[in-house]
Amino acid sequence: MGNKVELRIREIISKNVELTLPVEKIGNTDDLTAFGIKSISTIKVIVAIELEFGIEFEDEDLNFGNFRTISSFISYVEEKIGKISP
Repeated sequence: MGNKVELRIREIISKNVELTLPVEKIGNTDDLTAFGIKSISTIKVIVAIELEFGIEFEDEDLNFGNFRTISSFISYVEEKIGKISP
């Protein structure tokens, strides 16, 4: 499995969403809605990610369709962290 961001995001998803399959068995590009994540679950994950990484999701990005895969969360967080880091 991948980098620290990915592992932390998978842990956040695991703690905040009741999925039909263990998060470690879900591929990065699998559609999370197929495993039980819904819009309210996505909001829980987003809030937990903001707290974990010290970032803020932009209002215009808070669209359920933007975060349907683990990869989409990873990309967003890495982009935000990259803008914060020197």
